[in-house]
Amino acid sequence: MLGGEKVKFYEFIEYLQKENPDKVILVKSGAFFNAIGRDAIILERILGFKRTCHAKFLCKVGLPVSYVRENTEKVKERLREKNISIAIYDEIKEGRYKYNDKSYDILFELEGESIKENRKNIDCINCENNIYSKETNKYVIEKENFERMLNKLRETVNNIIKGKEKKTEK
Repeated sequence: MLGGEKVKFYEFIEYLQKENPDKVILVKSGAFFNAIGRDAIILERILGFKRTCHAKFLCKVGLPVSYVRENTEKVKERLREKNISIAIYDEIKEGRYKYNDKSYDILFELEGESIKENRKNIDCINCENNIYSKETNKYVIEKENFERMLNKLRETVNNIIKGKEKKTEK
């Protein structure tokens, strides 16, 4: 809960973004620390994170929680090298920020350059990862995934056959 009303996760992140307008914000959700909108675009551009869709016309990137917790100093050093102002929020008992039944607070933050990005999305319609711009029929999306897997399987089988043919030629 934020201010007593039920909000969606992206609204909670947007609230934290407004509280920290000069910082990139990452917030723990499940197994990832997620950034949305302009922050996702910044992290993709500067750190090479893979951008996907959180919702229609809303980009997101994620960094595995386990990686951040196991490599906190390495993550901080990389962010310092890029000179990014950032705040990473984690679920913390008695945290200052409440979202649903969880409490959040800053795991760590770094002061660096304030990177301006006014766009919430970069060419969202043409994004390869934007399943929302495609026909949202579940069957169509599942069929595309099946076809991708089938092509990968065919490629693997062809490579195996080529390998056996080379051995027989010798």
